[in-house]
Amino acid sequence: MNAVGLLAIDLDGTALRTDNTLSPAVARALIAASESGITVAAASGRPYHSMPKQLLRLGCIDYVIASNGAAIYDRRGKRIYEDMMNEADVLRLLELTAGDDLIWEAFLNGATYTDSRYLADPLAYGCTEAYIDYVRGSRGGLTDMRKYIYDNRKTLDSVEYVCTDKAVRESVRKRLEDNLEGLYITSSSENFVEFMNKTANKSNAVKKLCATLNIKTQNTAAAGNADNDADMIAHAGLGAAVENASPLCRAAADVILPSNDDDGVAELVRMILNSVA
Repeated sequence: MNAVGLLAIDLDGTALRTDNTLSPAVARALIAASESGITVAAASGRPYHSMPKQLLRLGCIDYVIASNGAAIYDRRGKRIYEDMMNEADVLRLLELTAGDDLIWEAFLNGATYTDSRYLADPLAYGCTEAYIDYVRGSRGGLTDMRKYIYDNRKTLDSVEYVCTDKAVRESVRKRLEDNLEGLYITSSSENFVEFMNKTANKSNAVKKLCATLNIKTQNTAAAGNADNDADMIAHAGLGAAVENASPLCRAAADVILPSNDDDGVAELVRMILNSVA
């Protein structure tokens, strides 16, 4: 195993347990990684202002890769890099979905805005009990999300739609994949389909940090659980997927860790630190 200089960790379903909390073991492991000299980055589909306070308070998170790689923030919360959506792609996305009744969310300036129907009844749209407070506490609700997306078409980090009907969700996704070459389309959980600029993904954000910090790709480690983590894991020097990861994510990994509820990230850190002990 190459010496690790940068550790990028997904949050939901990876570092965080299913109940949306950080276990003491994972917290201790991230602190230990930082104290050993490793730069630690949280790499999430969440926008910056939705990052778990429990995680940021640890004091060991050097960078936050937010909105699936559309933005990077330093430990002071300063936005140091961005790769926003192209206006033409946003307009085309709206055009192609004009006839679809979807729950839309928009991410910009580190914040989230969502369809008021989702805020009113998160469970009806696939949210778990553990994440209801997170959804309602991190989002502004609007009755016309399509208009909001249109009005902010020049400044969007990313957008996504929520749909619990698999047939509808996949049909719309296929239509958009066939007609939107300028967008990176992925999923962080079953009911979500997410859209960023073509180059805005976690893997490219990690590469940007490597260039900034003068760290070689082979000296990185990354862990995740979902499709939007697969590229990051595949390109890391040591790529890890937790046991509960999606098939695409698992296929990209060098190693399979215990699940997010069994402190998989702590096991990854143990492996890294033991390799240089």
